[in-house]
Amino acid sequence: MITTSKITTTDVKRYNKNRIFQLIYTTGKISRQEIADVLQLSLPTVNQNLKILFEKNLLIYEGNFESTGGRKAQVISINGAARYVISVNLSDKGIKADILDLNCNVIGNMRVPVKYEKGSAYGEMVADTVTRLVEHTGIDKAAILGVGITVPGIFDIENSTVVYAPTMGIKNYSLENIQRLLPYECRGMNDARSGAFAEYWFDKKDINPEKREGKTYLMLNTGVGGSYIDRENIRFGKHNRYGEFGHMTLYPAGRPCFCGKRGCFESYVSARCLSTDLGITLDIFFDKLENGNEEYKKIFDKYLDDLTTGINNLYIMSDGDVIVGGPVAVYLGKYKDIISKMLIDKCSFDIDGSYLSFAKCTQQQADSGAALTFFSDFISQI
Repeated sequence: MITTSKITTTDVKRYNKNRIFQLIYTTGKISRQEIADVLQLSLPTVNQNLKILFEKNLLIYEGNFESTGGRKAQVISINGAARYVISVNLSDKGIKADILDLNCNVIGNMRVPVKYEKGSAYGEMVADTVTRLVEHTGIDKAAILGVGITVPGIFDIENSTVVYAPTMGIKNYSLENIQRLLPYECRGMNDARSGAFAEYWFDKKDINPEKREGKTYLMLNTGVGGSYIDRENIRFGKHNRYGEFGHMTLYPAGRPCFCGKRGCFESYVSARCLSTDLGITLDIFFDKLENGNEEYKKIFDKYLDDLTTGINNLYIMSDGDVIVGGPVAVYLGKYKDIISKMLIDKCSFDIDGSYLSFAKCTQQQADSGAALTFFSDFISQI
């Protein structure tokens, strides 16, 4: 027997309210009439839903648009102070915490240059950093949706324990060591997935996200990882290890990797290859490269050869767009034509290399991906 679920009037009202809020969120500033036109809703329906959203303190008026004849239309925007999330990024450089309002503006940040160490002290330092940051900004604690914690490592299937973060020296570290000290929900995510989600979030200008295709994200940082995101759905894999692209074997029995194996992709294309391994920074490397340093040109040519081999493999497996992000990607944009040509030469099929793009997010935005999932959940329930 086939049964169908009946759509109620309440369902329709909630659907319209959510569409209206999402439209305002993605456009930033909009008028009542524009909302009605874009969503093909009547003005009474728009006004009824706006009234509810204003009563919930989710929207604000920001003056008026320029008149095109007649009465000036009011500017409707999101009230950034309605909700907040806290982004905590843990790395070998220390603890980095940011508070973002609902408009994703950073309203406060704190940096603590401490290294991970076993025992309770590290969790206490992370929690203390969050607590001091909240107190310093003076925001309403009740408006905080949660804390997103990013780590450059592999999590267990529940994302509650960092199984291994080689660049930090972490093995089997439970986030409960931090969660128990904070009154907010904490969520863990590796840094590559965080970057992928942030890239999706900050590029979320299409009001019909269901039309957007999934993309593979490759992050080039101290470590190398990645993710696949389709709309707002992140692929995790059977053991929560999807996207560990850095540990594809590029050269059997090649360079040693932090993971304990040899020849991993990460050993040839991480940020270290162009910076700390040479005793310099990425800025210095690319500055000298631009000024014709022959030694660095040879290193970079080899780097691009290895990088495009890995990217081509990802493209062949996914048959979809690949986005390259992370600190190294910031410098690679000007070499896109060279990289695209190398990709065309390496691909077995007739392509033009247009599947490749570079992340638009800043590093600070990329680090906030885990925290942004709280906004995603909140907005979907409006």
